[in-house]
Amino acid sequence: MEERNYSRVQRNRQKSNRILNILIGVVFVLIVITAVGIFTGGDDRAADDVQEAGQSQADRGDGGSEGGNAPAEDGEENAGNGGEDNSGKDEESATSEGSAEEEPAEADQPGKVIRTPSDEGIVEETIVDTSWKPIGTEQSGEHVSVYEKGHIDWQEKIGAMAYATGIPENEMIVWFVKNGGGPQKSVGTVSTKDKAEKYNVHLEWVDGEGWMPVRLDKLNTLEGAW
Repeated sequence: MEERNYSRVQRNRQKSNRILNILIGVVFVLIVITAVGIFTGGDDRAADDVQEAGQSQADRGDGGSEGGNAPAEDGEENAGNGGEDNSGKDEESATSEGSAEEEPAEADQPGKVIRTPSDEGIVEETIVDTSWKPIGTEQSGEHVSVYEKGHIDWQEKIGAMAYATGIPENEMIVWFVKNGGGPQKSVGTVSTKDKAEKYNVHLEWVDGEGWMPVRLDKLNTLEGAW
């Protein structure tokens, strides 16, 4: 009787062990399947994530190309503004240059008397009055400079010298008139009757307008003035 009970117990234990082993095996298989699923699914998810990320990046890239025009447009606008600024600067620079070109040089500014001390022995100072103009002429046709007293060209030279020095012709002594270094240039030495004021007057001919003073040398002495 005891042997039967022992055999039954042993069989129950063996059966329980088999069931336990089966359960353990099932659990192990489930663990393996789960692990495989996790790793496989993770790789798939990772692949999906990579694919989604790539698609997203591609979308961004496409958008970047389209949106890239925005910075380009902004850049063009900035460049345009910069261009306007530069253009403004260029215009200002051009205006400045134009003003510089239009603005006469010091010697050409109207109404300005420029006095320059001279190192020459007989010349005290050189005077340029930028308001000097041609005195007018009664001559016509091709101009020929004439150094003959009484000739109209001679008389106009004397008039230009009186104009430059401020000495009236009837109070002025004309000491000498000669070629001033060119066919349309002359220089004359004149003074007041008391010789207190003495000058070398440099003239240039302006076609249709007459002789024009261009330089006045105030003299210390008449000796060696011509």
